[in-house]
Amino acid sequence: MTISILQIGAENWAPYITDKLDWHHTSVLDLPTFLAMQRDPYVLEQTYVLLTDDHLESTLLSSQINEWPALRVIYFAHEVASDFQKILDERRAFRIEENTPENVEKRIVTDMDTSQYGFSTRFSAEQFIPYVPEGIHLQRQGDFSTQFEGEFGEDWQQLGTLKAGTSDFQSGRANEVWLEYNHTEKAEPALLFVFYKNGEVLTQQLIAGQSLRQLTTVAPPEDYENYEILVLGKGQGTIDFYVIHQRASRHGLGHLLPGGTWQLTKENEEVLSYFNPGDRQKPLIVSFADTRLHVDGFEMQEALNRLGTPYLLFTDARVQCGAFDIGTAEYEATIIRIIKQKMKTLGLRAEDLILMGASMGSYPALYYAADLNPAAVVIAKPIVNLGTFTAGSTISRGFDYGWRLDVRRYLSGYVRPDDNVAMNEKLWEHIENTNWTNIKVALFSMSQDEYDGQSLGQLLDFFAKHNVPVKHESEEGQHTEKLDEMVDFMMTNLNVLQNTMRAEGE
Repeated sequence: MTISILQIGAENWAPYITDKLDWHHTSVLDLPTFLAMQRDPYVLEQTYVLLTDDHLESTLLSSQINEWPALRVIYFAHEVASDFQKILDERRAFRIEENTPENVEKRIVTDMDTSQYGFSTRFSAEQFIPYVPEGIHLQRQGDFSTQFEGEFGEDWQQLGTLKAGTSDFQSGRANEVWLEYNHTEKAEPALLFVFYKNGEVLTQQLIAGQSLRQLTTVAPPEDYENYEILVLGKGQGTIDFYVIHQRASRHGLGHLLPGGTWQLTKENEEVLSYFNPGDRQKPLIVSFADTRLHVDGFEMQEALNRLGTPYLLFTDARVQCGAFDIGTAEYEATIIRIIKQKMKTLGLRAEDLILMGASMGSYPALYYAADLNPAAVVIAKPIVNLGTFTAGSTISRGFDYGWRLDVRRYLSGYVRPDDNVAMNEKLWEHIENTNWTNIKVALFSMSQDEYDGQSLGQLLDFFAKHNVPVKHESEEGQHTEKLDEMVDFMMTNLNVLQNTMRAEGE
């Protein structure tokens, strides 16, 4: 889909722009006339607004930007009036360094499309080919962990190769690389990206040391034919490899989506979030994504955009497919801190908050209700007993089984039948002492849910015991069915809650 641009500035750049962008131009003074000629003068019809004047101070323009949707303005001006800058910051405008038609067009085409591109490669038997040096011990734990232990030596030596595909890098785009791993103090891992043409090496890029504890951009040469990722080690001790993530780089303009945020906890776990302040009125909707099999990405963005209310998205890419947005105290505190920061930014309180999620996302929506005391929780196809769920041997997507065992090991440290009760109780113990009587719940379920269907009765009993106001709708079918009905239920209830909460504030 072609990105459309409304350029606002004195000079019309249209003669210098290619057909890669759908270009429209107006000056600041002519902006009211331009908008009046639209089908709806109050709607921003273009994907982005580009401000090309180097001095920004017009109250006419800043007032209009204040009314337009957030995350839709691009600018490069060096002289911006303070009141104008405040509005740009509040509406989460994108500042770029490029300031010529050719370079700005290239930046927008490369980094500002709204499609999400990210994938994971596990150190599994299917995706990782080990080369075990003499004297080194290799141990695999399911698809979750590939561990090397021993004396690796003072120089880098290859421990294996990760399978790579020619489509891993989108045309003309670099990837951000993030490796999930652990190691003892004297053992060091590294990744070597090697790009080939006609069987010869074109370029190589080594990622090692502190670069492994941050996102590293890898840019392939334009004319490469294929590439591979060599896994290296040196020193002495243990190196434990989990997952490598690759996501299209936006060169500082966001992660996965333009404006998306990547954070690292003190324990080196990544947290991916996306905040849209919407119309800055209550409620703030916090949405947790479902399992993302083989691809990383946020969910519900377009649907929540239509509501217009502020929203915050989380997606969990740990263990390749996600670990239910919970974990250590540090990880959970990070999730809570991000939510509270956005509430503070908007000037909202707990009673202005809605938590939502479907399938895997239903768990954190319920779990963090105990910490945040929201006005409402909207969930669908809930998975609440993690011990029972991760111990199951068959679900409709057979390749999920390895992921579920990996989640079990990731959250508990083991794969033992005796851990079922403790894993099941994690949610119930966390939410038991919460005052649920003022938390409205909208629940969508499937009558033959094979994922965690046996827990539905337990959840309904919990709600009844705690006098929770529940709106429950059940559909015939299994877990992966009735997706349209599920989304319709969730959006309908969010719309009702939004209208009710705003009416109560009048």
